[in-house]
Formats: sequence, C-alpha cells, structure tokens
Amino acid sequence: MYPDTRIDKISLINFKNHLNTTLKDLGSFVVLNGNNGSGKTNILEAISLFSPGRGIKNSRFLEIPNKNRDQKSFEIKINVKYESGEIELFRSFSSVEKNKNYISADNEKITNFQLLEFINIIWITPILEKVIIQSNSEKRNFFDRLIFNINKNHLKNYAKLQKLLSERLALLKEKNYDKDWLGIIEKNIAKLSVKLLIDRITFIDQLNNNLRSVKVPFNACQIEIFHELSKLGNIGNSDGFTEKYMIALNKNREIDAALNKTTLTVNKVKIKIFNNIERIIEARNCSTGEQKSILLSIFLSVANMVKDQNNKRSPIILIDEAMAHLDTEHKEFLFGELEGLKSQVWFTGVSKDLFENINSQTVFFDMKNII
Repeated sequence: MYPDTRIDKISLINFKNHLNTTLKDLGSFVVLNGNNGSGKTNILEAISLFSPGRGIKNSRFLEIPNKNRDQKSFEIKINVKYESGEIELFRSFSSVEKNKNYISADNEKITNFQLLEFINIIWITPILEKVIIQSNSEKRNFFDRLIFNINKNHLKNYAKLQKLLSERLALLKEKNYDKDWLGIIEKNIAKLSVKLLIDRITFIDQLNNNLRSVKVPFNACQIEIFHELSKLGNIGNSDGFTEKYMIALNKNREIDAALNKTTLTVNKVKIKIFNNIERIIEARNCSTGEQKSILLSIFLSVANMVKDQNNKRSPIILIDEAMAHLDTEHKEFLFGELEGLKSQVWFTGVSKDLFENINSQTVFFDMKNII
C-alpha cells in the first residue's frame, strides 16, 4: 500500500550538479545510492525546499545554481499524490529575473508558509545528528523547526518577533526616540513571546508523552526546556506574565541600547536531552550510536505528531546517510516503524547493502546512471 502522501515525480533543472534530472514512479521508500559527491543529498535538499525556510543545507539560493553554467537560476517541480487527488508544487529562482522567484501550487502562487497546507517534510542529516552536543540556541532552532510542522503559526510568530526585536534596538539607538511607539513595540514583543513560550512548552510536553511509548531498541528519551523568561512568574496567567515582561523590557532599555541586544528574550533557553524516562544521564554523555538512536526516537515521535495534527496526512521523511552506523536490529526496527507511519521516506547511502530487508515497495536509484 502506498503512503497517503507521496512524491510521485520530481524534476530538477540546473540545481547544483543536476542539470536536468527527473525521478518518477516513486515508491513508499526511495533509496538514492552512490558515491559521495554523486548528487544524492542535492535531491533531498531540493525536496526540503518545499518546506518553509532554506532547506536541509541552509543554502543561500544564489549558491544553488550550477556553477559551470551562465544561467543563474534553478527550477524544482514535484508531483504530490494523496489518497484522493494530487497537486503540482513548483519552486523557481533567478538572480536576474526577479519575477521568476516564486512558489506555486497548480500554477497558483503561494507563500512559504502556505506550503504547510500541502505537504510536511522533516529530515535527519549528519549535521542534525550533532544537535545533541551543540549549543542551547542550536537545540532551540532544531525544536522550533519541528514545532512549525505541527503549529503553522509558530514560524510566523517567530519571524514577527525577530522583526520587532530589531525595530526595538534600532529605535533605542536614536537619541530622542518615541517612547509611546517603543512601548507599543515592547507590548507586541511581550505578546508574541508568550505565544512562543506556550507553544514550546506544549510541544515538549506532548513530545515527551509520545517518547515514553518508544519501543526497544530505540530510546524512550525525554527533553527538558527552561526559558529565562520563566523567572518572571507563572506563565499560566498569560496576561499577568505579559505585563511583567513589558515592565522588564522597559527597565532594560538603557542596557539593551548599550549592548545592542535584547538581554531578556524568549530565545534564551537551556535544553537538556536525556537518554531515558528517569532523566538521569544526559544524551550528550552517551555514545554516538545511542545519540543517533535518541535522535531517531525524537523524529519518529514527531512524525506521528505531525500525522495526528494533519488529519492522518503523513509527513515526507528525508534521511541522509543515517543507515551507516545503525546495527541490523536498529535498522530493521526503523524500517518497520517508518512503514507503520505510512510515510514516504527518502534515504541516501553509498551502498544498497545498507538497505537489506527494506520495504518491498522500495525504489532504488543508482545516482551515476541518472545525472
């Protein structure tokens, strides 16, 4: 049985090393195998650009067009099939013709945020595998990206907040700034911050609840998040909390102006990931293999949350070079869980041998034969 949401065809034009590549008749699992540098991850990156943001590599669009061609543009087209119906999503970029910078759904232009109405995409990459040992801000970015697949307003609110924080700092630099206008900006900062704070807390609580049911050999890990803003009081009283944060922003105006940064924001967090329900050992102190197991547990749980949130519409899952360090037991369990999700999953790997006992509907592509 095919997934309820799947990419049936993808076409790339002038996208990195793919001058004109088309993959079609795709199954529930898609494996791109080939040597390093053959363009496997570039295909995953192209798919990831149908999620809000800059994709799995965070590439600037100017860096994407093939460097050996004069044409400074690229195009990506995917045909998405659902249980009933289908849609064509298209993304175009040109550094010369600005009217070619757009996204469309069946030839109707849409915004980055509107992509989430048609498709959800989550991914695991070698870089993400290091998130467990990275800084709090990098962990926060990691979880924020997962949240907006479930709460579409989270990304909008985050973008609005960043803009307001920049406006506030710009205003503080002026000698005779409008205090009333600054007060309005700070009020809006406080309101949005409370929304983001509640969204994160709600998501982590729900994720932890799902993680408790993760089965062996994966880890029923747990996440703790502490916001510095929580020092202001009980977030349960959102109006009172908003007022306290507005007062704090007002008091910090002079020091924020001197430092050219907002010293107290919702983005100041401490995040701990533990390897089990008892929360005794932090994941950062675990082996590389166990850390990968923990990360996959988180992604499987989030994929289920996305599916529940979107009327059982499964997310597309991209797994880049994640099989190489999993033993047979973990691989077979992962394949089984992914099949149970009814998600279309795209894998990359240097050898077909990494995908023994995979779903019978798997389609393999040898990258050296399609570029």
